[in-house]
Amino acid sequence: MRKVAQFISNETDPEKLSASTGINAARLKELAAGAEPSMAEVRALALALKVTPADLLSANKQDQVDFLFRDTAANSDVTTVSKLSNKIAWSLDLLPERDVAGPWWLGQFNREINDFSAAEQNAARFRTLFFSDNQVSPFLHLPTLAANTLGILVFLLRLKGIDGASAIFSGIPFIFLAEQFRPRMLFTLAHEIGHIIAHHEPGQAFAIVDLSAERPRKRKNAIESYAHVFASALLMPARGVAIALERIRAMGERAGEPIGDIELLFLSRIFGVSFYAAARRCEDLDLVPRGGAASLDQAIRKSFGSPEKRAEALGVPPRPEVDFPRLPEPLLASAIERIRAGEISIGRASEVLGFSISDLIDANVPVIQ
Repeated sequence: MRKVAQFISNETDPEKLSASTGINAARLKELAAGAEPSMAEVRALALALKVTPADLLSANKQDQVDFLFRDTAANSDVTTVSKLSNKIAWSLDLLPERDVAGPWWLGQFNREINDFSAAEQNAARFRTLFFSDNQVSPFLHLPTLAANTLGILVFLLRLKGIDGASAIFSGIPFIFLAEQFRPRMLFTLAHEIGHIIAHHEPGQAFAIVDLSAERPRKRKNAIESYAHVFASALLMPARGVAIALERIRAMGERAGEPIGDIELLFLSRIFGVSFYAAARRCEDLDLVPRGGAASLDQAIRKSFGSPEKRAEALGVPPRPEVDFPRLPEPLLASAIERIRAGEISIGRASEVLGFSISDLIDANVPVIQ
């Protein structure tokens, strides 16, 4: 990165810089000549030079975003990370400048501690703010709320090897969802909102990639555990789960029996999540034994092929539809405005937005006729 090279070249005492950063002299020479630094090297240099890591990043927006993603996407496909970076950089080029502090609502949550209790409390706070304090009902309109009320730019993409990603850059929150099973997408959206709430610092950028939002590989990872609990509590509030289970069990005359796959299948469809997400939520609420979610999910897949096939065979009512906006409305509006002003071609806008030219033409027709 050019700015890293400039900072190193401006230092008059290379030996002192090497000692303070732990980076050997030979490597410092490589970095001064333009070699790509690791995230650890950038952090060490920033600390030694008394600047922020952002000060060492390239002025190019795409390079900055790509660098932010790199630290959390070590096991991700390079093309996927590049696609996310491109979307953010192009979006920033399309949108007008805005306050880097971020959306107002990010300051409404407790961010002092990121543990199970805080995640539950912030999920309840979210419902108070944006669901009329409804702490019971399914939150199936979350995708529309995120796009239209929260001002999050939500993209549906074909992503390789990940469930989703989130970022804040120039004060704008971004969420990327892999196009897949809609209940899984709903959970990933809630998971990424949890990340945005937990990691937002006014004036600072951040980015994170999730290989599996529903099934974080390491329960001891505090960042992922917080986002997972937040998503679970947001989509399946404890009171709502209790009420739903009471009615399900009364209907099946199963009061007093251990919770099994039938109750979990009903819960998953009521709250719009996957069978595993419903089972894991019950596990976190101590309604299912520890490890029971994974065991039940594996058993049902082995015996019936999938939870969905099992639900259909039992005649469980179908899932409600969950709509995801195809494209962030602010981006479309900004693109159309710039097309009409002659600042960008329809072809270029289509490339940036991932939206077909015919759809852009249709959106543009009322003014250009």
